[in-house]
Amino acid sequence: MKVGIIMGKLVCIGGGEIPRIKNGIQLPYETREIDKEIVRISNKENPKLLFVGTASSNSYEYFLTIKDIFEKLGCNVSNLDLLKDDLDMEQVKENILNTDIIYIGGGNTKFMLEKWRELGVDKLLLEAYNREIVCSGLSAGSYCWFRYNYDLLEGIGVINAVNCVHYEQKDNEARNKFYNVIKEKNIEGIALENCVALEIIDDKIKIIKSNNNRNAYKITYKNNKFIEEIMK
Repeated sequence: MKVGIIMGKLVCIGGGEIPRIKNGIQLPYETREIDKEIVRISNKENPKLLFVGTASSNSYEYFLTIKDIFEKLGCNVSNLDLLKDDLDMEQVKENILNTDIIYIGGGNTKFMLEKWRELGVDKLLLEAYNREIVCSGLSAGSYCWFRYNYDLLEGIGVINAVNCVHYEQKDNEARNKFYNVIKEKNIEGIALENCVALEIIDDKIKIIKSNNNRNAYKITYKNNKFIEEIMK
């Protein structure tokens, strides 16, 4: 698995609930250990965290949940709204390149990537990675850092692999699509289950878990067969 051309810090989360109310039910907090790790690797006592919620159409409720989570972990949290009418791209650049942590929320991957490319935000995020700002995200916020997701949506490409998140929840059709991309593009696959994150710091790869029963997998196609290995 090849990573970007210079050193950086990246945490890609396969999924997991964050503490919020859905249909009148309080959902559990499933990514606590991963979120703590994101803060830790910033090497700041009170890091600045920028939330990018494009994939959820900049859901303010989502932002407030992330704000609450990370403020309790010592962060100063701000929101980057890329959908407002009076968007100032110089201010967007300032916000992205002058933070300690970037956290990309989940949602509609296709919409998110199209909006970023329209605005040039994909290039700014790559620059942030190259500046060793901690770059992180969940679900769509994981997909964006890879070359492809299993639907062949093309991401920023920091990781030259195809990504599949929520892996334990994927049906056979989705898994077959994922495997076909691995085979047809001759590229490595990285599958992440909920509560599991892929951490890359410089050239070192680490698997972070908030549930020890979940896994990350590396999938390759060699000698006319697929090889699926648990990443330790």
